[in-house]
Amino acid sequence: GAGAAAGTAGEATAPVPGAPGPDAVDVTFRFQPVISGIQSCHLVGEFNGWDQAATPMTDPDGDGMYECTVKLSPGKYAYKFLVDGVNWLEDPNATDTVDDGYGGVNSLINVGESGASAAGKPRQVRFAYAADGKPAEVSLAGTFNNWTVGKTVMTDDDGDGTYEVTMLLPEDTYQYKFVVDGDWITDRSATDFVEDGFGGQNSVLVVDGRFSGIELALGDGKIFTDALQHRQTAGELNRVSDDRLTFTVKTYQNDVETVAVHWRKAGGGGGGTIGLEAVATDPTYQYWRGSLVNPAGVPDLDYEIVYSDGGQDILQNGNGTFVKLDTATENLNSPMFAYSEAAFPRFTTPDWVRNGVIYQIFPERFANGDRSNDPDFKEEYYDGRTTLPASGKTNGEYYHLVEDWNDFGGLAKSPYRTDGKPDYFSFYGGDIAGLREKLDYLEDLGITIIYFNPLFQARSNHKYEAYDYLSIDPHFGTEEEFKTFVKEAHARGIRIVADWVINHIGDHSPYFQDTVKNGKKSPYWDWFEWNRWPLPSHEPTDWTEYYECWWGFAHMPDLNFDLSRSSSQENGVASVEDAEVNQPVVDYILESARWWLEDLDIDGFRLDVPNEVPFWVWKIFRDEVRSIKPDAYLVGEIWSDAGDWVSPDCFDATMNYKYFKDPVTDFVGHGRIDAARFDRALQAGRMAYPEQASQVMMNLIDSHDTPRYLNGVNGDLRRLHLTALFAMTYVGAPHIYYGDEIAMTGGADPDCRRPFRWNWKEDRDRAATHAWYRSLIHLRKDHPALSTGDFRSLVAQGPLYAFARTDGDDEFIVVLNVGKQGTDVQIPVGALGSGGWEDVLESRGTLSPADGTLTVDVDGVSGVILKRVAA
Repeated sequence: GAGAAAGTAGEATAPVPGAPGPDAVDVTFRFQPVISGIQSCHLVGEFNGWDQAATPMTDPDGDGMYECTVKLSPGKYAYKFLVDGVNWLEDPNATDTVDDGYGGVNSLINVGESGASAAGKPRQVRFAYAADGKPAEVSLAGTFNNWTVGKTVMTDDDGDGTYEVTMLLPEDTYQYKFVVDGDWITDRSATDFVEDGFGGQNSVLVVDGRFSGIELALGDGKIFTDALQHRQTAGELNRVSDDRLTFTVKTYQNDVETVAVHWRKAGGGGGGTIGLEAVATDPTYQYWRGSLVNPAGVPDLDYEIVYSDGGQDILQNGNGTFVKLDTATENLNSPMFAYSEAAFPRFTTPDWVRNGVIYQIFPERFANGDRSNDPDFKEEYYDGRTTLPASGKTNGEYYHLVEDWNDFGGLAKSPYRTDGKPDYFSFYGGDIAGLREKLDYLEDLGITIIYFNPLFQARSNHKYEAYDYLSIDPHFGTEEEFKTFVKEAHARGIRIVADWVINHIGDHSPYFQDTVKNGKKSPYWDWFEWNRWPLPSHEPTDWTEYYECWWGFAHMPDLNFDLSRSSSQENGVASVEDAEVNQPVVDYILESARWWLEDLDIDGFRLDVPNEVPFWVWKIFRDEVRSIKPDAYLVGEIWSDAGDWVSPDCFDATMNYKYFKDPVTDFVGHGRIDAARFDRALQAGRMAYPEQASQVMMNLIDSHDTPRYLNGVNGDLRRLHLTALFAMTYVGAPHIYYGDEIAMTGGADPDCRRPFRWNWKEDRDRAATHAWYRSLIHLRKDHPALSTGDFRSLVAQGPLYAFARTDGDDEFIVVLNVGKQGTDVQIPVGALGSGGWEDVLESRGTLSPADGTLTVDVDGVSGVILKRVAA
């Protein structure tokens, strides 16, 4: 099983630095820095005692690729590349890392007896999970499949309770977990582990010569089929429109020459063959995609998948079984996959998001338009929390209003605390009146969607612990004021999305307080998961001893959706039939949603921590929301791959941390990875979801939960500007966290929630950044190719990345140079339309290609947007 496979991972430790042993082998390291014009490059790691000068790397042929060969004994080694003596860079081609102790990571290499792991052949690896009971779904997620839930399904074919899957993995070191009904489970039979960043551990697997090797080669007539599953997920079988059905299939890299779908109408009749195109790769798989287009509408049909290589054809039938295909007489009795419109409804996502630009506002910090409704802390839930002791210092709760809008120093370090922590309890008075005053600003900037952090009445300034879902905080304004604001925003073409927080509610809510006072006699007792009652007179060490609450925070008690399971066990339940529904709680949630959509007339919800709410709840919620507003937008806060959440049953999109923020930060923000790795990360994101979902992904670079992007790039405005250029030209809905467009800074929460700097025009850099954002936003709005057009990578080498966005004759080329030095970029344009290319941001005349190649001069840390002009 997987435990046995990983058994030696923890034993393969690096020897003490020094002379290599008799079993040492040559290992070649290669690195192409994304920083241009470098003076030196060194390999530094455990094998040379982290000596910064011991192992120089050279570029003898001047191609920008630095190399060195060292002798290493078998073991695992941490290392980095040191550029110009100051830049410590991760290896972009390493598949495993370890924390470096300074907030970053070191790359890891595993050296076996035959050399470095990355050089070894692919090997068969069997994973096994012994289940308790009968889970609905078990899958394997890890670095080999971009941690995608559901991509590698494990099955119990013989009914013995052990779920298995065999994968083909190149020799290397991998991290993984089992995902069982939504719960992430560490394989404890492994002998090596690393921290997962969420308080748990990932299992570590070293794939080396202990596993059977497989030779993969195109044209050899051998096709490896283990773990090639076709589950008919929304990403694999996608009803894009009434006349188009798209198929996505995966194979192992370098194993199959062609893939096709054979189909016929259900019940007999016509049919055909759809040749699929190789469109993307991840660390393990090649992805193929193609569509059946029928202007009369896609019929119900049966189909099978045919993989071909070297004259060998293998058919995958409806049972998921692989059989050899007799090309002369296809086995028509073989079961086929079935598609019907009823079973696979069309997945529609809102056009207004697809063509929109999202602007996130933290309501308490955007604008104060009415001082009369500023927080006065007279609500009962503030009692005993609004005064300081005689010393003027407290490390407890101290709710207060900051009179000076521009005084935000306390958000980094509170003047009232002695422990050096920030001020979590300050208010500035942002309100709806202020929002109405600034609609002109937002409209002029080009914003079409406002996403609000919670507007509920609540004790905190962030409002994530609602007093009641059926009220707006009175210090933001009245219900009528908000209705007027929404009406005025709609008149300007601006839609409204509100934060939706139903995993937990506030401990000051009347529902929870009733249970605190009355125990089991309360009509709301079952709304919560009490473990012990009554509450103690003193503050306990662990509040979950008394009731379940979000991550142990007492002020956020969990809502109880499934009466048959604990909060920790209910999240992965997919079907409502398998739950004992707590109907009063569900009814309250749906009633509240109706109020926001119908009475307040908002246009969608951003769903807070949705992976901590039972999956079946979201299916019911989506049905209810779409019955009220068919084009409402539902976007989930999921920081990893959103897997089955993004589908016709659940969400339109996710906050795209994994496939946008993370790779953009690594490539454009820090130059930690090269363009090839950046392109692979983007490909993985576009393959992870149906295309209509990719077009409405919330593509963010920062938020209320992260430090400001400009802080992360050490204040480098060029990198912020280049990132904005990419965001406004890439697939998905660009997201702006309020103030990014005026170069606002801020550290971790709550410092990233500073009041908006309305004096931005007085600062040259802020004004220039605003002008840059505004021009890019309006360019995107004026050209559908930049929002909904086709995407094609053109160049991905070192610090240079170029791609095309096309929609008929509307064609653009976008070029990024994240390196410090300017350079000429050679771009193949033969597949694009004829004619010249004009720079839409800078006047430089028309550029003309020669022999199918366009040469573009791009300054360091900058970008170019070119539009094709007719010949």
